[in-house]
Amino acid sequence: MKINTPQDIASVLRDARKSKKWTQTELADRLGVYQKDISKYELQPDRISADMLLRLCAMLDLKVDIGPMYDIPLQCQEVDF
Repeated sequence: MKINTPQDIASVLRDARKSKKWTQTELADRLGVYQKDISKYELQPDRISADMLLRLCAMLDLKVDIGPMYDIPLQCQEVDF
């Protein structure tokens, strides 16, 4: 799924948690955080730190793929010195 907004992140995290049939409390226990933190991440995803986002993705078996948005080859220019 292509993520375009913080709300997209929230939806993916919530859906992944529910597909594992975990409550927010169960996920929180596995991550060593409070249930209210999981609720906050699902309601206010713009407040998730990069570290926590990666931890959540790993716990929920989600792949993070970062790369160029378009398949445009980088062009190198020759420079004469």
